[in-house]
Amino acid sequence: MTTKIIACVTTQGAIGSLFEHGKLGPCRQFPATESGQRDFGELLHAHPTAPVYLMIDSVEEDYHAELLPHVSGSARHELLQRKLKQLYRNTPYCTAWIQGRDSGKRRDDRYLFAALINADMLRPWLDVLHRHQAPLAGIFLLPMVSQELLFLLKLTHPDVLLVSMHHDGLRQSFFQGGQLKTSRLAVVGSENMATASLIAEIGKTRLYLNSLRLAARESALAVLLLDPDDAMEEMQQCLQADPTYACQRLTQRELSAHLKGLSPGSCPYSTHMAVLGLRHPEHNLAPASETRSHWRHQQRRTLYGASAVAAAVSLIWAGTNLFQQYQLDGEARHLAGQTQEQLARYVEVTKTFPQTPVSADHLEKAVQIADRLKQDGRTPERMMQIVSRVLETSPDIALTRFAWKYGVPGENSDKVHAATPSAGGARWAEWGVIEAEVRPFHGDYRAAMAGIKRFADKLKHDPDVASASVTQMPLNVHSTSALSGNTLDTASTDSVRAEFKLQLVLRARQ
Repeated sequence: MTTKIIACVTTQGAIGSLFEHGKLGPCRQFPATESGQRDFGELLHAHPTAPVYLMIDSVEEDYHAELLPHVSGSARHELLQRKLKQLYRNTPYCTAWIQGRDSGKRRDDRYLFAALINADMLRPWLDVLHRHQAPLAGIFLLPMVSQELLFLLKLTHPDVLLVSMHHDGLRQSFFQGGQLKTSRLAVVGSENMATASLIAEIGKTRLYLNSLRLAARESALAVLLLDPDDAMEEMQQCLQADPTYACQRLTQRELSAHLKGLSPGSCPYSTHMAVLGLRHPEHNLAPASETRSHWRHQQRRTLYGASAVAAAVSLIWAGTNLFQQYQLDGEARHLAGQTQEQLARYVEVTKTFPQTPVSADHLEKAVQIADRLKQDGRTPERMMQIVSRVLETSPDIALTRFAWKYGVPGENSDKVHAATPSAGGARWAEWGVIEAEVRPFHGDYRAAMAGIKRFADKLKHDPDVASASVTQMPLNVHSTSALSGNTLDTASTDSVRAEFKLQLVLRARQ
């Protein structure tokens, strides 16, 4: 838990203590003199980063309850600031405390406005804080801390008058439903410390509560005596004897049982100071200009905390990566060992192999040549499919012979070619020679030659065909050829066949 400096300022001076590890330390008295302020500054200098919580016990304080329209957001902030300026124009130490909503039709908000009317007793101690640049967390009135005390005590009675003795007199704070409604500090001298005088002050407070209609006249007023010094037993007996009061006293032992941070001591404010260390009120009297150093202190602590968390996460991440790297390195070493073991076994096994007739380099080249031949291998299937498609649409053409080769188109099929193109730069391709005839043929060469031309044109229009040319027609129509024969000889026309040859060259495969 963060170390805190808890200080209570009264007309007689200040009382300071350290609150650390969830427990209040010994209280130190700082009189309202220059030496006392110097000693208080030494306490601040010894703990420069500890936030300071100031509690005020003064008779010059004011409490004002009022109903205001129910608004929210910036409208509520402006409404409260205007009301605070109207009520407490001469002091900056004031606050507005919302305490629920009214039960009427308008459902207005209930507010308790609290302020320190005269801040002269507080200014010297604030000057010490400013000189040492101590982070001021807040300024709280003692009755505001008493409300947190009731919360920690977990009392079941909703309405109670909390009575405690302090340096400046008898403090009486009335709580309704666990919320502070008003408080009164009765300054009593040493000559008025008798029990009867103190009970008379409680009676005056009761009349004041009746006038405010906070307590019913006919009902018994619940009184809680805060007695850390065990000095109010006689007062408890007197109040219990009066039927208009229902009195209960909290002794040192009972307070220590409820408040774990309370340590025994002679300081009358130790109980409230321990409560302020455990749980501070939501609102405080200090303006934003006074608590700016504490805000910077909180932001600094937040950044330090975030940096620590980031550093811890980074260390965990780095440790995880290192552990994974260690595991992977171990696996790599294990696999490398297995690899070496397998290589050693392979070498031992290869020693038993018979000697090969050729070297390993020649075997590797032979495999490469075989792969190359397999990749460059060609079959006549593609050309057969092309010719078959065209023959299906040409029923008058009968195939008599089909020749296919992969090489330079036009070369002799009996010639042996190398595995690469010739030195002349001719490109290899799939080509072949088709020998066919026109059936039936009755001597009409014109019709036969027209059919052969249609057959060749169909082959040319195929997308896989580069060229298709007829190399031999059934009739030589060249101008230099000599004509022979007798067209009147019908018997000779039955034995004549309309044969032709066609050279087909395919495109290169994509």
